[in-house]
Amino acid sequence: MDVALSGLLLHADRVMKVVDCPRSRLYDVVAAAFQAGNCRPAMIELGVHKGDNAARLMELLKPRHTVLVDAWSADSLKTYSHFDRLPPWILPLTAFERYFGGSLSDQATFDRTYEVARQRFEGRSDVEIIRDDTVSAFASIRDRHGDGAFDFIYVDANHQYEYVLRDLLYYQHLLAPNGVMMLNDCCHSQKGMNQNLGVLEAVGNFMKRADFMPVALTSTDMSDLIVARRGSQVAEALDAALDGSDIAFVEVMPQMLPSAHIRVSPQGRTRVSFA
Repeated sequence: MDVALSGLLLHADRVMKVVDCPRSRLYDVVAAAFQAGNCRPAMIELGVHKGDNAARLMELLKPRHTVLVDAWSADSLKTYSHFDRLPPWILPLTAFERYFGGSLSDQATFDRTYEVARQRFEGRSDVEIIRDDTVSAFASIRDRHGDGAFDFIYVDANHQYEYVLRDLLYYQHLLAPNGVMMLNDCCHSQKGMNQNLGVLEAVGNFMKRADFMPVALTSTDMSDLIVARRGSQVAEALDAALDGSDIAFVEVMPQMLPSAHIRVSPQGRTRVSFA
């Protein structure tokens, strides 16, 4: 390894970029990193809903194979809160019925959503849909494809702490050495508290157990996060892609990630703070 590349890897390994851009721009960055490595990725998405995000990822990343995992089950929402009576800072599930298109206690709501996703990708030999919980799906995917077979994994299933941590600890084994994981709603904000999110806390725990590091975090109230293996070439490629873009960012120590929280200005603008 030459001195210049070694220096870039060391830089990418010791900083996290807090970026001023929406999620869609991070997809562009991931696509650029894969293109730089001449990689046409294989992809997994955990948490599919109607398939809007999966379709966007496929358009930008142009994966050679995609596995979409979602239970599409009313029973999966029984873990929304561990308490019989919801704490006042957590919104009831009825608050999200408009997003899901019906009652969240009615399995028919999820059956309709599944049909939308199924029909969206029907007839595509490069798309595999698994209607199951993420752990059962993991076993199926591992048996069929083996460890390290995927280059990009988007984690957006159950957002409660224990379930996010479990998904990360399992699915890291399916990720290639130069693979990328991305998480949605990785933040501590009022909106996050209202939805009982535990993504940020789960990632913080995961980083202590696995040799991954945060690469980029969006400065939004429902932040998106890119993680990659420490010292990997893809971490350097992501860092270089951000450096070469017009995306504004600041660099912070990656150990600061668990302290991230959202501050909202009097004008309503959201910013990530570590103070």
